[in-house]
Amino acid sequence: MIKVKQIQSKDCFPIRQQILWRHKNLEDCGIDVDEQEGAFHLGVFLNDELVCIGSFFKQKHIQFSEQNQYRLRAMATLSKAQKQGAAKALLDFAFERLQNQNQEILWCDARIIAIGFYEKMGFTKLGEMYKIPLIGPHYLMWKAVKRKM
Repeated sequence: MIKVKQIQSKDCFPIRQQILWRHKNLEDCGIDVDEQEGAFHLGVFLNDELVCIGSFFKQKHIQFSEQNQYRLRAMATLSKAQKQGAAKALLDFAFERLQNQNQEILWCDARIIAIGFYEKMGFTKLGEMYKIPLIGPHYLMWKAVKRKM
């Protein structure tokens, strides 16, 4: 059974390190904005095991004119839990929360290997591919946060 809930930033560190940042020590897997106002971290539990994480920050990107923007960072799913709906469940939960906060867009720096997933979730690429040192090629991607009618 899949369950999504808010977690603490430190709960994200093991999956961040294992999936995203193998070049870092576990204690160095924090993000400088993990505890900023408005930040929240979500975890997906599959049979009570944390298998997927994502961190969300109130942050504007110069490419977008919308005032109410959030950024998704450090989203990752354990290999054994991929293609089981965990990441989709996490984003669906996040979009509902962002809708309730009257946010307009969610954007992220998407790794090349994740582009197909984000496109299936309704995200759009913007601009050219760029490289993030030590991590690799990315695209800026975004999705409108639709308000419920």
